[in-house]
Amino acid sequence: MGGNILAISGGGFSKEDKAYIDEYLLKIPKRQGPLKIAFIPTASNDAQGYIDKFYEAFKTEHTSHLTIKDFESQNIQENVNSLDIVYVGGGNTQNMLEIWKRTRFDVVLKNAYQNGVILAGISAGAMCWFETCFSEKNEQEYEEFEGLGLLKGSLCPHYNDKERREAFDNWSANQTGIKLYSLNDNENLHFRNEKLIAEIIT
Repeated sequence: MGGNILAISGGGFSKEDKAYIDEYLLKIPKRQGPLKIAFIPTASNDAQGYIDKFYEAFKTEHTSHLTIKDFESQNIQENVNSLDIVYVGGGNTQNMLEIWKRTRFDVVLKNAYQNGVILAGISAGAMCWFETCFSEKNEQEYEEFEGLGLLKGSLCPHYNDKERREAFDNWSANQTGIKLYSLNDNENLHFRNEKLIAEIIT
């Protein structure tokens, strides 16, 4: 496999201007000049306001975004492979993964990762890279479902949220032999070649 994945728990461009974690992300490729970075707002159902914030935050780079409709374009794999960074937004993780699987965009992302494209994401976009996700089914209930499996184990973002923490702790008490990560907002993990190489607190 190999490559870089940046899992962002909370913060980033959606919450703050000139976010440190976004600047950190842009330094991962270690090269000069504008980077090709695409935003994937599937989890927010392609919310326009969220897309606008992305363009504003990364205006010094070569930016684009991919909506659910774009996943069905014939040259989608080529497009994504040509990027430096894919940045997945937050929202409904389970709905996002269902859409990706239905349109085979999950396969596109896995192929891009093998090709050296950096994968990054916040909240839903941080959780999705792991084998197992545990998140909201609806406003009252949480449930377990399958992630993309690029990283072993499971990640709980927004661990500082009391309700989410209790639900995750109850679920994780019954998990054996699985690597569990829990991040408060503004705690972030950088994986290279599927190994955790940095914990960044912003």
